[in-house]
Amino acid sequence: MQARVPESTRHDDSEPKFHEDARAMAVQHVRSYGQRLVRDAAAAAKARRHPLVLLKDVQYAAQRLRTTGRNRKNVFLQFIGAGLLGVFLQGFTAEMLAAEPEPWVAVFYVVIGFMGIFGVFWSLIR
Repeated sequence: MQARVPESTRHDDSEPKFHEDARAMAVQHVRSYGQRLVRDAAAAAKARRHPLVLLKDVQYAAQRLRTTGRNRKNVFLQFIGAGLLGVFLQGFTAEMLAAEPEPWVAVFYVVIGFMGIFGVFWSLIR
């Protein structure tokens, strides 16, 4: 005969325990994600001029929501890379047109230029 373990001492590993604040925050994020998913799926169906939201509309909306964060990072990386390229073009040109160009300053601008190119192209291939 097996001994019964009281309910309060059982450990159910299938459902993790949440602090009240953590659970409330998780529920808030799930609701927000669900609302965006439903809104984007409905917009996809409307764009197809179809009154019914289909599975492919929901899949499209989910894929779009997954890539949103990545797109923001890529735009930020492109912005920074383009800024560095601008600094390179202005600084390197000014240094080369100077009466007595300093080689270390020119090398500095070339390094900045390579960092800018790397930033822009890295964001494009991701």
